[in-house]
Amino acid sequence: MSNNEEPKVTTTPHIMKEEVMATGKWLKLEKTTYMDPAGNTRTWETVKRTTRQTNTEADGVGIIALLKRTLHRDCVVMVKQFRPPMGCCTLEFPAGLIDDGETAEAAALRELKEETGYKGEVVGVTPVTCLDPGLSNCTTQIVMVNINGDDIENINPTQQLGDGGEFDFSSSLEIFFLLSSEQSHKAFVFSFQNLSKSFIYLLMNSR
Repeated sequence: MSNNEEPKVTTTPHIMKEEVMATGKWLKLEKTTYMDPAGNTRTWETVKRTTRQTNTEADGVGIIALLKRTLHRDCVVMVKQFRPPMGCCTLEFPAGLIDDGETAEAAALRELKEETGYKGEVVGVTPVTCLDPGLSNCTTQIVMVNINGDDIENINPTQQLGDGGEFDFSSSLEIFFLLSSEQSHKAFVFSFQNLSKSFIYLLMNSR
């Protein structure tokens, strides 16, 4: 470095101010003022949930549920529902928000029962994971659940959706990915290539 060059100044990025711009029932939009690593003051538009509980780090859970039955290959349980922001139906892992005082494990089993009718057993939980950090502070935990398909409660599962209108399901689907097949592994990863690595790790190690 020559004598005429100024030393490069860096600072720890941090939030300076958060101002609510608009608030709805489920979401709010904030103007976030922050300092970047170069010391410049910048602003960002941030979406936050209004439903986050004070005693949890995660907003909700996503559930990778494996249906296991005698003389059948394991399969992944998914749900189909209409998503207004997309303007179409989507295939998704069962998921939902964590209620006040509820653990991620309890929320996962409750949501699985409500959305698919299946009763399951939690076998793994990931750390808290952000969903879309460039847009929102929303976070989730991925919960791996095994379903005993031979259990009498799981032979003819019935959804237990409430009347609050939060979900509008066209149907509940079981997507049969052959977990012992290399080809199906590739198909699944391709279809959900934007999922976190923890999703794929849990699925690939569930055989």
